[in-house]
Parts: sequence; structure tokens; C-alpha cells
Amino acid sequence: MWLRLIKRLVLVGALLLVSLGATTWWAINQSQHVPEFYERAITAPPPENVAASSEQLEAEMQQLQTDATTVGQWQASFAAEQINAWLMEQLPKRFPQLKTRGLQEPRIVIEDGILKAAARFQDNRFDAVLSCEISVQLTDQPNRLAVTVGKIRAGALPLPLSQFQDKLQRLTAPTDLNLQWESRDGETVALIDVPDQYPGQVDQAIVIESIELADQQLTVAGSTGDTDSFAFQPQGAVYRIAAVEEKSDPDFQFPILNVHNELSAGSAESD
Repeated sequence: MWLRLIKRLVLVGALLLVSLGATTWWAINQSQHVPEFYERAITAPPPENVAASSEQLEAEMQQLQTDATTVGQWQASFAAEQINAWLMEQLPKRFPQLKTRGLQEPRIVIEDGILKAAARFQDNRFDAVLSCEISVQLTDQPNRLAVTVGKIRAGALPLPLSQFQDKLQRLTAPTDLNLQWESRDGETVALIDVPDQYPGQVDQAIVIESIELADQQLTVAGSTGDTDSFAFQPQGAVYRIAAVEEKSDPDFQFPILNVHNELSAGSAESD
């Protein structure tokens, strides 16, 4: 009887080892997969002058900051090519610790309302392309964005978002982003606050009215003005926050702003 039991235990152990070996081989094989969009981004010819393209992106972001602190409507677009140039030229300089931790060749692609991001991570224990997809919607609360993070993968191997939630919460804790998580229809959404006031502003608020991810560009538009005079009117698809949906008043509105063209014209005339 004991001999038979030992034989069965040995057989079970052998089968477990074979199963573990097959699973490990499958996981390693899956982790070596390179996403098609990342392959395209890596093999795409870079701008003729990477440094100049990176500087242009920073100049346009500075211009957006200037425009957004002036009463009126504003809009800015940032090309994926410029962002990738910045990732190539500036990211290693400003965040050298990322490279020492194994991050290599980060790239993004923007298409069909989704920003796809990927980078290779490589050290003496790990070598794989990590990727994810991000979509952004305005919510029915001013300057609160709904960010959906999906398809997090190491190669082709899916990774759970829950593995990163606590770390993201800690990273954003010292900021004004007020990160919160909400689950709906099987998706986990990050709710993020964008500050509506900047140093030097007096009784003026900045509100984001549209965000678009399309045609290899990120486009953001909004208005700046007196919060007591204008109503928040977001453009495009709007994500309704659960806490707001529970309000008894269906006509509830947020008293932020929607600066009209005449305000911009009046500001221009006064200049």
C-alpha cells in the first residue's frame, strides 16, 4: 500500500513539474511578444531633428499655459511624433533613474480615441515590452477627468490593473490630482482632478471643455473666465460619475464657465 501511495505521489509531482514547466514556457513565450503598434512606433523614422521637435513640444506646452491664463477660449494640439521625440531626447535627461531601472525606448501611438504606450524593460531578470492603452473622457463635473487604463500587458501576457493601483495612488498623493477609482461594467476608471486655478490668477478659473485623441494628436480645448458667470458645457462623450447620477435633481448643473467668443473679442479689443 505504501509503495503504491509513494508511486502516486511521485506521479502527481512529476505531472505538476511538467505542468509548471509548460506554464513557465508559455509565460516566457508570451512575454516576448512585441505589440504591433510598438513595432510601428520603433521602426518609424524619427524627426529630422529630434532635439528641435522636443523643444517645439515644450514651447507649445508653454504657450498653452499662457493662453489658458488669459480670459477667453483656447486650444492646443500635440503630435505623437513630438511627444515621442521628447521621450527620446528629454526623458533620459530628466528622469535618469528610469533608465537605470531598465526602461528603454518608450513610445506612444494615438489612434481611434486611444493613447497606446509601451516601453521595453530589461534587467538581469526581466526582458519584455510593457504596454497599455489609455482613453480619456470629460465627466459631468468640471475639470474631473475619467481615465480608463486597459490592456496592460507584458508582451502578450495580461497584467491586472489592481497590481498598479496602490502604486499610482501613492505617486499622486502629494499632488492636487485627487485620484479616485471607480468600477463600472467590468472596467476600472481613474477619476482625476485638474486644478482650475494657477498662481497669479484673480477670480478666474480654467476649465477643460474637450479632449480628443485622434489622428496621432492629442487636442485639448477649454475656456478661462469668471466662474460666477458661465456654465460648464463639456463637448463630446461625457462620463457620468456614479455619485452624481444618484443626485435627485436631474437638472443639476455645475457653476463653472463656458467663455463665449465675444469675451475673447472684448479681450482682444482691450489689448
